[in-house]
Amino acid sequence: MAKMAVFVGESGDTDYEGLLGGLHKSVVLTGVSCSASNALHANRSYPLTDVISLESSNVVHAPADSDVRDALKKLELIKE
Repeated sequence: MAKMAVFVGESGDTDYEGLLGGLHKSVVLTGVSCSASNALHANRSYPLTDVISLESSNVVHAPADSDVRDALKKLELIKE
């Protein structure tokens, strides 16, 4: 699991809380979202940071239009 990467959108249009925890690495693609799920998660009564740590060394943020290899290098999943 420590060598696996999961890609998620930044607004929770996937099973965000379930995918970010654990041993695997996560790449949060900023700018990737669904407007319907944005409305759903806007009604959440708790901040997402209560569920997962966005400051974890296993989580990196990458613009959706960027080269994902840069994110995988930060996670030490591929070498330069």
